[in-house]
Amino acid sequence: MAGEINVIIHPVGEAQSAVVATGSVVAGDWVYAYQTSTDDLFAAARGDAYTAGSVFVARLAVGANDGYVVGIALNNAGSNETVSVATEGTFIGISAVTPTAGKAVMTTGQGLADYNNDASGAGYIVGRALTGASAASKYLLFKLSV
Repeated sequence: MAGEINVIIHPVGEAQSAVVATGSVVAGDWVYAYQTSTDDLFAAARGDAYTAGSVFVARLAVGANDGYVVGIALNNAGSNETVSVATEGTFIGISAVTPTAGKAVMTTGQGLADYNNDASGAGYIVGRALTGASAASKYLLFKLSV
């Protein structure tokens, strides 16, 4: 999402590196899985059905639905260029409102907020806040886990 600053502190797990940007992506952007017309990569259960570059991600726009977040871009990439995406790790992010240390967090158009499990189905957990924030646009440490 534009304006989001994510700094990796400690990587855990592995980054998905065989994904392709569908447009301009900047390191630190939240990205989501981009559905294509060739979704069924393993239809015939053949090992060669998957090729590097068959998985696409797109930058999460400000105010966009956050239900499809798959991680954080680790490098800049233009359209159709390969981008590495972190799915786990410890990051510094920007707060939206006042996230609470220890609570599950979700992305919003303005940053990270406490997960909102309401009847509307709004929100998608992207990790857990390790520190809180006293107001919007403050830095917080969070554990990414998608």
